[in-house]
Amino acid sequence: MDLSFLGIASNPITVFTQADKVAYLRNPDDIDEGIRELVDAINAIPVFFSMSACQGFLIEDERDEHCPETYVDFYVTDEQYQLARLLLGSLASKFNASIDCKVVYEADFDITAADEIVANGMVKLRHSIEIYELPPELMKSTYQELVDHIRKFGEAVDTTK
Repeated sequence: MDLSFLGIASNPITVFTQADKVAYLRNPDDIDEGIRELVDAINAIPVFFSMSACQGFLIEDERDEHCPETYVDFYVTDEQYQLARLLLGSLASKFNASIDCKVVYEADFDITAADEIVANGMVKLRHSIEIYELPPELMKSTYQELVDHIRKFGEAVDTTK
């Protein structure tokens, strides 16, 4: 496709690789313990890797120590965007108004110094699952259903088994 009319020479979407997944996941201690099970379910899918997460209000006694949102954001490797769309679509269909699933097109950048970043003209596709606050008795069961759904999805798409 000729993209010259857009003022770009090639596809501007950053393509992540398995090496990127390894690099992003090198420090598992950065993950809030209360949302680790969900993050692990996403990271178990070979072509997905988490890049940001917060347990938010999942654990009532710890909610003041975290951001006011409960979410997991992830990237996709090897251009397997159709799998991410299928996962997000299946989640939105099953969990209705309990969650919000979206894809954000965010500018990519290069770190040129410890305190400096420069846009590189590329765009990263950030896939996001946000859990809305529910009554405490429903929150725990909904969270576990969400984790189980993602695990089953991962098992269904895992071609290495």
